[in-house]
Amino acid sequence: MIEWEHLALFCQSDPDFFARPDRIADAADRLEPAHREPPAHWERTEKDLWVRLRPAYRPLKRTGWKIHVAVTPGDADQACAIVWDYCVEHDIPFKFLRSRRAVQLLNAKYADRSASGKAITIYPADDEELAEALETLGRQLKGITGPYVLSDLRIGDGPLFVRYGAFTKLTCVGEDGEPVSGRLDPDGRIVPDVREARFVLPEQVEVPEVLTPHLEARDSGSADFPFAVESVMHYSNAGGVYLAAREGTGERVVLVEARPHAGLDRNGRDAVARLQVQRDILRRLDGLPCVPRLLGHHVAWEHHFLVEEHVDGVSLFEEMVRRYPYAHNTYGPPEPEVRAYTEWAAEIVGRIGQALDRIHERGVRYGDLHPGNVIVRPDGEIVLVDYEYARDLDDTTILDGGAPGFHAPAGLSGAEADRYQLECVRVWLHLPMNMRPEHTPAQVRRAIGTVTDLFPVDETFAAQAAAGFGLTGNGPAPDVADRLLGGGEISWPAVRDSLVAGIMESADFSRDGALFPGGPQQFATGGFTLAYGAAGVLLALHRVGAEVPAAFADWMAAQALRSPDAKPGLYDGLHGVAYVLDQLGYTDVALKALEHARAAEDRVATAGLLSGGAGHALNLLHFALTTGDDAHLVRAIAIGERLAGLTDGRKPAEGGLIRGMSGVALCFLRLFETTGMAVWLDRARAALQQDLDRGEVLGGDTFHLVDHGTRRRNILYVEGGSAGLAIVAHEYLRHRPDEALSAAVTGVRRGCRAPFTRGPSLFRGRAGFIATLAHLGHPDDHDVLMAHVPRLALHAQPYRGHLAFPSTKLLRLSMDVATGSAGVLLALNSAFRGGSFLPFLGTEPAEGR
Repeated sequence: MIEWEHLALFCQSDPDFFARPDRIADAADRLEPAHREPPAHWERTEKDLWVRLRPAYRPLKRTGWKIHVAVTPGDADQACAIVWDYCVEHDIPFKFLRSRRAVQLLNAKYADRSASGKAITIYPADDEELAEALETLGRQLKGITGPYVLSDLRIGDGPLFVRYGAFTKLTCVGEDGEPVSGRLDPDGRIVPDVREARFVLPEQVEVPEVLTPHLEARDSGSADFPFAVESVMHYSNAGGVYLAAREGTGERVVLVEARPHAGLDRNGRDAVARLQVQRDILRRLDGLPCVPRLLGHHVAWEHHFLVEEHVDGVSLFEEMVRRYPYAHNTYGPPEPEVRAYTEWAAEIVGRIGQALDRIHERGVRYGDLHPGNVIVRPDGEIVLVDYEYARDLDDTTILDGGAPGFHAPAGLSGAEADRYQLECVRVWLHLPMNMRPEHTPAQVRRAIGTVTDLFPVDETFAAQAAAGFGLTGNGPAPDVADRLLGGGEISWPAVRDSLVAGIMESADFSRDGALFPGGPQQFATGGFTLAYGAAGVLLALHRVGAEVPAAFADWMAAQALRSPDAKPGLYDGLHGVAYVLDQLGYTDVALKALEHARAAEDRVATAGLLSGGAGHALNLLHFALTTGDDAHLVRAIAIGERLAGLTDGRKPAEGGLIRGMSGVALCFLRLFETTGMAVWLDRARAALQQDLDRGEVLGGDTFHLVDHGTRRRNILYVEGGSAGLAIVAHEYLRHRPDEALSAAVTGVRRGCRAPFTRGPSLFRGRAGFIATLAHLGHPDDHDVLMAHVPRLALHAQPYRGHLAFPSTKLLRLSMDVATGSAGVLLALNSAFRGGSFLPFLGTEPAEGR
């Protein structure tokens, strides 16, 4: 899966959609060796951002000690040329990043910490070749600089690092049952290839003699570090932020770490350069109560640390979550609670504004205002932290600081830029969602209107916010969302046709591996899947009666059947493709996909609908019914029996319909309906209980599932939340009354009346609420359901004049089922025409418009 903090990597090459990093426009920035032709007996390929070379006669071994060369963009050309010459002379396979921009991108602040710095990889055949390469390249690369590769063992003090791991792509099942990258152990078994942000010597792996002194030097290394770290407050590729205690005094401090040559920004500055800026700025701001005191600067293990005052308090983000009335009482928070929150938000914004005034008086632009950088003290006063993007007030440098949704436009600098970010915070406190004002100004106007609808804000709020975002005069012209989802009666045919047109316009056969743009998860699962790829989009088009071109179905089938990495899952793999092909009338090809999935089913250890056995079994039941082949039924029952042990054993890490035990319960329900055996109904109830046990009744008697991960989250959504539980509980209640399940369904119905959601999607947003209420079908909810439809305009964005919706974190548009327009289309189709919105949830809607 794509980690949220790494999303920036997929926002580099397309302003509208998430895209693979290798689509960046870096032709003019390519390294000189990337243009070279290898010797005749060598094979050269390009994949992702890498140029790969190996002698044709010499296949890569599967696992071993590999060498990484860490370089900065400025040294990349020279280092690659040296490695090219050495490896070609000695017939050693290697790969390197194709451009200076690629080197910078994979060493940015939010790049993967375990992989950052690895600009070149060399694959020695044995210990002798490893030793010779380290000795020779160590001399030849002397003076080359690069970041410390956290996952590796450093060789001397140069740019060479080594790690034992896979040379070719291997996979195995991880602890959570999901596929993970693997390597061979000494016995030839594929085991997880641990890639942490620290060097880990695998068990039973023999250390070559050439590495022994470097391993001993690492183990014996020490540094004068007079602090005891208590906890990690934040990690990035630039370094960590730690809560620590000073040895001797016990004074609690905050340590801000900077790694040399790492965490590069768009201007090429590394973390240490930015830390020096932060140190200088803190000295200039010394004495201001809204700024943490600088206590010192320390260097250890080559890393730099600012020692800052520990500010007692919580981030504005955490304080907002604790107070936000629509998070704790989605059914309808009491008016006094809403008013109290509104007054608090205004007070906080006022205090931030005063803090900015004081900082500006010292001639400093803050530059990185967002809720994570505002600390709220217990007495309500605020402190602004993190000054790595601060500048002189008259500095016009374009900064890449600021969290998504809080970037100041390129034309603003100095105090104006800080005031712009303050306006972002003002609106965000009332609507905690990311916006792109420069990209979709009409959406910002709708957001301001939503704030005035939900909160008793000051009468000047709307005008001030509009002016702050540059929406002067009459503001932006109405867009397609205003026309189709604005006031008055909603025309389902018009909304449907616009969504369909946007989806069709986005189709692109030249887009590598993805016919339709989707959420970032498509890069981990493939562009053909039901949740994040073409299968879901084609299903949505088919459900609403739109024509599905045969070329689209052919592309989907070809991609799925020829992919060596295709998973068997319903939502992330071949079972979903098979189901959609069957729905489209391509049953023969569907059966091929189903057989292709069978080979991988036994390697899947997860239970849920997304990847696991529940999805496999449900699809096999479908094919048993449509083909009359009892072999599918036998396989489905066998999978169900394996899943039955989960009701008493290890449960999934997440609850709900898509990944949790509610999806397993749905499988048991359909097995009961198919076989008539009551034991399956009992098993369904036991599986539902596991998700019920995750739940909690909150304000307004709403029922949420609770995730106690890094921070507590109350989840109502279809994926991971109580809405998914309620959908399956509703199906269960058709067969057997149950007071606890009925109460949960009622609590979810109340929760799904929420006037605000952070996103529009089917799996984790408003479309999911629409689909859930439509599925539950309670007559009292009809008006609520219809009221949700125009509220979709809050997140809607135009795409080539058509209606479209953004994906994860609202950073880019998506056309997929889980996160984008196809999911909204399915939800609205269920609301206006009836029938289920996802496979196997109930009555399939009739085809047609």
